Amino acid sequence: MYEHLLHLEKTILTIKKQHRLVSAELNMLKQQSSGSKEFNALKTNLESTQTERDTLKKQLSAFDERYQNLAEAHHMLGEEQDKLQQQLADLQQQNKALQQQNADIQQKNATLQHQIAEVDKKNINLQEKNRLASERTQVVLDRLTHIDQVDG
Repeated sequence: MYEHLLHLEKTILTIKKQHRLVSAELNMLKQQSSGSKEFNALKTNLESTQTERDTLKKQLSAFDERYQNLAEAHHMLGEEQDKLQQQLADLQQQNKALQQQNADIQQKNATLQHQIAEVDKKNINLQEKNRLASERTQVVLDRLTHIDQVDG
């Protein structure tokens, strides 16, 4: 029976050893399984990140196109502004020339007004002289008529 117990002890030790090996293998498989779970989680995360990247690429492309449109519009507005600035400069130059012409005309007008005033003054003086001459002529005619009547 002692032999039987020894044999039983050996069997138990062999079973324990096999149990440890199987447990170690099971742990290793669990780690691989959890590694596989981690791999799947990482793979899923990678796929979602790639999807997000593709979405962001599309948004970037849309933003780039919008930026190009805005840049083109900005360029066109810049050209239009340059044209308007040139027109403004031309109009300002024309305005300055017209103001100078206006000042010259006003000066000529003032000179002509002064000349008109002098002519009017001379005209009034001449009218007064004419009136006086007319009165004197009338007086002379009246005297001549009176002399003629006395002689006649």
